[in-house]
Amino acid sequence: MRILIFHNLLWSQYKSVVFEKVAEICVENQDELLVIETTITEAGREDLVDFDLSTYPYKFPVKLLSTKPLQHISPWKVGFEWFKIILQFKPDVINFTGYAEAAALPTLLLCKLLGIKTIMTIESVRNQSEKQDGIIHLSKSIIKSAIFKLTTGFFSYGINSNQFLFRSGVAKKKILSFLNSFDKIKFKQQLGNEISNPLVPNNQPYLLYVGRLSEEKNLFELLNLMKELPYTLKMAGNGPLYDELQEMIQSEQIANVHLLGTVAWSELADLYKNASSLVLVSTSETWGMVANEAQELGKPVICTEACGCANDLIIDGFTGLVIKRLDDSTERERIKHFLDKLPLNAAKYHENSLRNSKIFEVDKLASEMYQGFRKLTIN
Repeated sequence: MRILIFHNLLWSQYKSVVFEKVAEICVENQDELLVIETTITEAGREDLVDFDLSTYPYKFPVKLLSTKPLQHISPWKVGFEWFKIILQFKPDVINFTGYAEAAALPTLLLCKLLGIKTIMTIESVRNQSEKQDGIIHLSKSIIKSAIFKLTTGFFSYGINSNQFLFRSGVAKKKILSFLNSFDKIKFKQQLGNEISNPLVPNNQPYLLYVGRLSEEKNLFELLNLMKELPYTLKMAGNGPLYDELQEMIQSEQIANVHLLGTVAWSELADLYKNASSLVLVSTSETWGMVANEAQELGKPVICTEACGCANDLIIDGFTGLVIKRLDDSTERERIKHFLDKLPLNAAKYHENSLRNSKIFEVDKLASEMYQGFRKLTIN
């Protein structure tokens, strides 16, 4: 069996380790794997990546199409390279990352013509074009429907992504896996790299936000919530809203919120370790891998139902708190009650989180992916 995987970012702590595990299984079964990465990282994250392919920590067959930031690469170039590699490698099955890539539909048509099985990895929990103009939404829906009909099987990121696929007309039998994981070993090896912030004493309990500072993360509403809480909030990340958030913090004197800016992944573990809870209150979130990271260190997570990990990785009352939406007064009261009781319940959440984290193991995900490839190619 010859497996070809098209992925976008090599510098991806949650995917590269999975590809390495799949590669190990392929070697054991005398199968051949090739991973095509569009590039190393995204625009705005170049400063976090000290990259040398020769010393890259993961070992799997990989080819880079470019070293430019992802946003600066022509989709036509990607499509041309995909076609060329398919004709050269002659795979039995191809795994695509999502359906948003412009080359997805023509590549799927080529695969149909050549008799190549296809699997698409889906992170979506709702149609992102729903709020757009009716004609745009209709056009995107037609293209999405065509892509899904041409795709042989799917890897899904959890229950909410499954529901998205069901709403899109995908049969349950076509979903071959619905786990998500990351490099737990490397993540926990980072413990001990303390981050000092003179504004926040180390012994003071705090909430933690980790992620991009962008509109869908609902961060202005989060700052409004912090005015009502006796906790400090540390926000690790950067993005287009950094200056606006900083201005709101200063103008409204929200003294218990601190923007840490960009924090390297290798330095995040201690931020999680010393936090009381992770907060992820997005209005749109495909999964929220930060929730996996928090759970691996036994930390409860407060998240909205809009997050893909809600009611799957994060189970209300078991590994954290799942709310409907942050701008609802009743839900805000639930958050306050949760935090009031958190000191008494911290040990329970710690134990439950570690137990639940074991379900989302890299080895299990890699095995499910391999079995999905095998299932399609022997039929």
